[in-house]
Amino acid sequence: MEPDNQNIKEVAKAAAEVSKFGTQTVQTTEKILGFIAKVFKSPAEDTAGIIGDRLKLFRWERQLAYVDKVNNILFAKGITDTRAVPPKFSLPVIENASLEDDDELQKLWANMLANAMNPTFTVNMRTAFIDIIKSLTILDVKILKTFYEALKQNSSVDWNNILNYSLKKEQICQLLSIGQEDYEVSVFNLFRVQCLAPAIITGGISMGAEPLTVYKGSKAVTLTPLGVDFIKSAIEE
Repeated sequence: MEPDNQNIKEVAKAAAEVSKFGTQTVQTTEKILGFIAKVFKSPAEDTAGIIGDRLKLFRWERQLAYVDKVNNILFAKGITDTRAVPPKFSLPVIENASLEDDDELQKLWANMLANAMNPTFTVNMRTAFIDIIKSLTILDVKILKTFYEALKQNSSVDWNNILNYSLKKEQICQLLSIGQEDYEVSVFNLFRVQCLAPAIITGGISMGAEPLTVYKGSKAVTLTPLGVDFIKSAIEE
């Protein structure tokens, strides 16, 4: 169900008058409520009941910037008929976006919610993506984006066997002009959130029926299937 604009105005006015959502103006409350009602595809009064006092925790200036980012992404893609995003997923996304100080990282939250609202987006939106974004630095994001874009330039890449493709430490350090220490810290964090994995190289020597393999650690890394889906959901423009 599409949110009704007049109903949103009435609920926002009532909310502001009783200070349910803090000391914000009616216009600000209306904009936030209208946006969240659009995400939920629910009437404004239902939306207000679902989010309740959680809006008191929002940093309103950042939240308004986030609303604009998501709406701009949807507009740029020509998406007017959005799909509902369950509160279990959308509320943590909206809350965390309002707490994010870095504009580049907030863009990830915006991309993810806009894709979740896009009825033609086919990647399964996992709640794990929320924890992944919370764990990333700008350098972590750049490493993922650089690796993904390098693969996209190769039309012969088999995305169903993404673990077959690796980049070496020296290649990534050169592409991003970073030192090995910064690389190591970011890569091990990306291992932790399972967006990257150590490359495993199969050698020519066999032991019995199985070829010997070499575990490369951080010296050579691969994107994981989870990492690819996360990049498509939150990083890819």
